[in-house]
Amino acid sequence: MKKLLLLLLTALALPGYAQTKSILVLSDVHVNLSLGNTNSYHLDADSTLFLSAINSVGSQKFPFIILPGDMLWHEKGPIKKHDTAVMKQTFKYVLDHLKKLDKNAVILPALGNNDCIDHDSSDRATNALFYNAMLRPIDHNHAIYRDFMAGGYYKYSKGDWTFIMLNTVIFLSSASDPGVKAKKELSWLGAALQDAKRTHKKVWMVYHVPPGMDRYSNTPSWHNNVENMYLDTIKKYAQVIRFQLAGHTHMDDYRLITNKGRLISYIDIAPGLCSRNGNNPAYQVIQYNSTSKVVNRVNTYYTDSLHRDWHTFAFKDFSFKFLTSAYDPASVEGKRFVENYFTNRKQKKPKEGEQIIAWDPRFYQQSAIKIK
Repeated sequence: MKKLLLLLLTALALPGYAQTKSILVLSDVHVNLSLGNTNSYHLDADSTLFLSAINSVGSQKFPFIILPGDMLWHEKGPIKKHDTAVMKQTFKYVLDHLKKLDKNAVILPALGNNDCIDHDSSDRATNALFYNAMLRPIDHNHAIYRDFMAGGYYKYSKGDWTFIMLNTVIFLSSASDPGVKAKKELSWLGAALQDAKRTHKKVWMVYHVPPGMDRYSNTPSWHNNVENMYLDTIKKYAQVIRFQLAGHTHMDDYRLITNKGRLISYIDIAPGLCSRNGNNPAYQVIQYNSTSKVVNRVNTYYTDSLHRDWHTFAFKDFSFKFLTSAYDPASVEGKRFVENYFTNRKQKKPKEGEQIIAWDPRFYQQSAIKIK
């Protein structure tokens, strides 16, 4: 009996043995340290909400903590420009508290459109400030500095795992056409994925603004030509990409990348801690297979405006059959998916020009990004 127990313990310790591990995801935090305890929706996160989220995580340990962008507050007025001193203070505040959660976790932030000195504008000054505040601690060979200063993107590798952190702020359809910058970044992405394929690494891609349609405005999120270049790259390297993660919308959502009706990759759009878009404040804990790096469960934790109690729901239907088969108006999975879209909070009254979010053909169709 003792020999059998010893063999079992040895087997569990083998490197090839698959275990389920977790990664913490905090997106669209938008923490405003000047706010008091607001206990209100449609505002940036105050420190009370931020600390409530941190405390709710508890003693869980994570090899990585991922921030898909927008840690900073929303600037108001026609000229949206952040104070650089307050930017540095806020970045430090977020980083310090995350380090207290798990001092051994590697913290991987992506650049968001509200993390820029000038709103929606990723320039060299923003890149330098963001690098010094957030990326310097993980840049051990100066490679992150070189790539990030070139365009706001970088990669981080550990063992057989590579995280590719893109700058999709420049891809925004509301901004001027990025042209040369986009081609340079997507060329870099292709080279990074080719290197991962050659060295047998598994890849997670992380960025702020997801491709596809904006559900509220019913308009494309990215410039069309940029999205087509990105889709060509995903099609070529889909086999090495295990997971894609984005933020920006504040909603718990997914985008499915399909080629001739076949799902080849998907994007988890993480909900925001900030409730500005009418969502409940939320964060995610992503469970994955430690060998394959394939995600098997996404746990979303959410709270109400009082920030006292945190609740959770899980998503694990990564076949996405309710979104890839024919539209079924009676689909239980589809209806539940939309209910969780606002992290279990009823939709706020749509603004003029916004569509009502419901399980209908439009929601179904906008979930897919089809490669042409």
